[in-house]
Amino acid sequence: MIPRDATKDEYCAFIVGKRGPLPDDELDDLWEWHCKVNGVVMTLGSTGPLHRARLPLDEQHMSLKERENKIISEAKAAGHEPQYVGRRWV
Repeated sequence: MIPRDATKDEYCAFIVGKRGPLPDDELDDLWEWHCKVNGVVMTLGSTGPLHRARLPLDEQHMSLKERENKIISEAKAAGHEPQYVGRRWV
């Protein structure tokens, strides 16, 4: 496995060691792909920093369970009786 912070020369040496000699243009394409893949940042749907930034200020530092409990208590206070159906509250 090649480290994420490997230089282009280290990456090319690794690839040539694994796949054998390759043309320079193919090595350049593989290097560009490696850089793109390493630049991708994955966030989990409802727990990532971008999602949290869109929440109201009082909910940004709550856990999923705390937010769920808050929504249920607000619904009950408004006279609704939420029920768990399938994988969500209705």
